[in-house]
Amino acid sequence: MSQNDSPTDIACTLTEEQEKERSEEVRSLLITSYVGFDEFENGLKLRFDGTDESLRAVAEFTSSELKCCAFAEYAISVSPPYEETILTITGPEGTRQMFRDGLVDRLEAEAS
Repeated sequence: MSQNDSPTDIACTLTEEQEKERSEEVRSLLITSYVGFDEFENGLKLRFDGTDESLRAVAEFTSSELKCCAFAEYAISVSPPYEETILTITGPEGTRQMFRDGLVDRLEAEAS
């Protein structure tokens, strides 16, 4: 089995303290614009309102996320009439559940 054939590790590389600080940052950046989410086989689509502020927050979150969860693939999309910003996160098996547990559950709890 070559290196390219080995399974990708699904794990966040943040320490517990970094995770706590990060969760505060995520909440402050994203919670005010969070609209909802959709799940599919290998990932999630998170929906945020269609404002410049939410687009910047999603981009900042994604940039930061690349450093700790490099196994995942991220896509930000906006389309006319710009009512929503959508962050799609996909990856190997386990990606959807990890982001569901670690991000979506926090956003959903704050939105309630």
